[in-house]
Amino acid sequence: MARILIDVGHPAHVHLFRGAARRWMAQGHQVLFTALDREMIVYLLEQYQLPYTVTYKRRRGKLALLAELVFRTLATWRAARRLRADLFISMGSPTVGLPAWLMRKPYLALTDTDHATEQHALFKPFATIIATPDVFAPDLGRKQVRYAGYHELAYLHPDEFTPDPAALTPLGLQPGDRFFIVRFVAWGATHDVGAHGFSLDEKRALLRELAAAGRVLLSVEGDVDPEFRPFVTPFALETIHHLLAFATLYVGEGGTMLSEAAVLGTPALFVSTLRAGTWYDLRDNYHLLEFFDTGQKALARARELLAQPDLKTEWAEKRARMLADKINPTPWLVEQGERLLKNGPHGG
Repeated sequence: MARILIDVGHPAHVHLFRGAARRWMAQGHQVLFTALDREMIVYLLEQYQLPYTVTYKRRRGKLALLAELVFRTLATWRAARRLRADLFISMGSPTVGLPAWLMRKPYLALTDTDHATEQHALFKPFATIIATPDVFAPDLGRKQVRYAGYHELAYLHPDEFTPDPAALTPLGLQPGDRFFIVRFVAWGATHDVGAHGFSLDEKRALLRELAAAGRVLLSVEGDVDPEFRPFVTPFALETIHHLLAFATLYVGEGGTMLSEAAVLGTPALFVSTLRAGTWYDLRDNYHLLEFFDTGQKALARARELLAQPDLKTEWAEKRARMLADKINPTPWLVEQGERLLKNGPHGG
């Protein structure tokens, strides 16, 4: 029996790794999630009944990221020693990589964020394998292993997920209703430096026009501007992917939710100066999403899409073409982990 430490620093990471964790636990391995206490990470771990320990609670301030790097690394190392971890896995991070290196254990690091160059430099020396989608543009060297898929398919591939219309009922919605999911982000991540999305006026125009066309479900990272609060509709966070699957349209600044909507077959419009190989692939090869540098351009495109008949049917056909080309990454991740447990920190 192996002992596997899985670190999560974003709610999407819980979804990314929960399928692999359940497979490992079913095989008799011991799994422990080490969690950054931010947004709803702990809530999701408890909802999915996954064993966890909190390593750090995110703070604000000029030195917050430095403090997190130091104290989260130390807490992860302590948790790993108590577990006597045999394998470390996470989205690439030095807070996990350094403890793995200190314990001379293999570290499976994932990344799909092309522009996170500083983060890549910090975790790359410690990684045994760096797993990326095959459309990830940067070359990270001999440790990099590519797979034909996207991280989001690890939990949204049809083998892993079936949309449930019952998730709509508490919101007074039903399949076929016209509703929109909008996401605004806080622009606080290290890879967000220098990037931007909607202006305040563009946010107002988007919400006003979408609200006239249907129901708006607004998701906001960080503090909510008081004038936007009427659009924020509480719902169980574990139902977000069901809502995305049935939504008429996704418009937002959130890159993870953009990819999730696209692989679920929901038309997705991204407003940001950031770009990534996954998004180019979903746009150029499957036409499942589009991205814009201003909210004004995205709103104009939203008008065109809403005037189009059989929009969801067309996107379902595009999704089917994409799925025919891609794998379910969860069994692939399990296989990579088992190989590392067998070969140790020096071999993949």
